[in-house]
Amino acid sequence: MLRTLLLLVALAFAGPSLAHSDHKFVQGPNGGHLIDAGGGAQHWEVVATGNQLTLYVTDSSEKPVDTAGGKAEGKVLIDGKTQTVSFTPAGANTMKATGDFTAAKGMKVIVKTDGVGGKSFQARLTPMM
Repeated sequence: MLRTLLLLVALAFAGPSLAHSDHKFVQGPNGGHLIDAGGGAQHWEVVATGNQLTLYVTDSSEKPVDTAGGKAEGKVLIDGKTQTVSFTPAGANTMKATGDFTAAKGMKVIVKTDGVGGKSFQARLTPMM
């Protein structure tokens, strides 16, 4: 009985921290894959359309993080090929990148930011289609 109670308490506290983990695909407010970056310091959502990627950045409270002055690099993994793209600030809490690819189910994007919101992180995302 005590063991069950401890397990329930542990799961109750773990639930919110797992909400944006890479192990569970969570759809963000823009329809993309939402993940924790930097141990939850920022939340990232990536949306892929055609040959464009849009990265949305919020803080741990889901408030927009200003991307001005920051930069990011992405490694797009699609159809067995890897392509490097550069993200640039695109207003408010967004960054955009374009490349020689067409968004497709199963693609992966590894994003590494530099100075976005004064911080630098890396994470792997899978754009939802």
